[in-house]
Amino acid sequence: MKGNYIMLSFNVRGDDVDITNEVRQTIGSQIEQINTELADGVSAVAHVNLVSYSNRLIKAEITIIFPFLLLRGEATTNAITTSISNAVDQIMGQIERYRTNVNQHAQRSNHSNLFRDKESPVVTLDVVRKKRIPLKQMDSETAILQMNLLNHDFYIYKDINDETINIIYRRNDGHYGLITTES
Repeated sequence: MKGNYIMLSFNVRGDDVDITNEVRQTIGSQIEQINTELADGVSAVAHVNLVSYSNRLIKAEITIIFPFLLLRGEATTNAITTSISNAVDQIMGQIERYRTNVNQHAQRSNHSNLFRDKESPVVTLDVVRKKRIPLKQMDSETAILQMNLLNHDFYIYKDINDETINIIYRRNDGHYGLITTES
C-alpha cells in the first residue's frame, strides 16, 4: 500500500460461509495484489461474496466497480483460500491484458488512469460483425426454445407480458439466466 492511503478496500458477505478473521486476512492479502496495480489516487471497493454449496465447494465472487468499468473474478474450488486466490488471479489477468485499453479509454473519457503504467499490448476491440435482428414478442420459455433451436448461447426478445427487452442466456452450470433491460 502507498503510505496510509487505502486505495482498494473490501467488504465481504458469506452465504453459508463463516467469515472468520483468517478469511478476512486472506482476502486482504489477496486484494493487496490488485491494489498494487492501481494508479495513484484511484480508490474503489472490492465486493467479495463467498458461497458454500452442498457438495462442499466454495465459490468466491469478487467485483470491483470503478466509474466506467467493472472488474469481476469468480472461482469455485473445495478450499476457500484457493477460490479467493483464483478469483483474484482472474482479475489480475484482466488488468494485465486490458491495462493499456482501459487507461486509454479513461483518458478519452476525461478520467484519470485506473492502472499503473506498464507496457501491455493494446488489445483490438473492434466489432468484426454487425447484425440486425427482428425483435419478436414471446415469453422466456419460448425464447429458451428458440435459442436452443438456433444453437446460440443467448437470445434477445421482447417480453410478451411487460414489453421489456430481455436477454436469455445459457450459464456455465447448464441453467439459464435472464437479463431484463431498464429505461
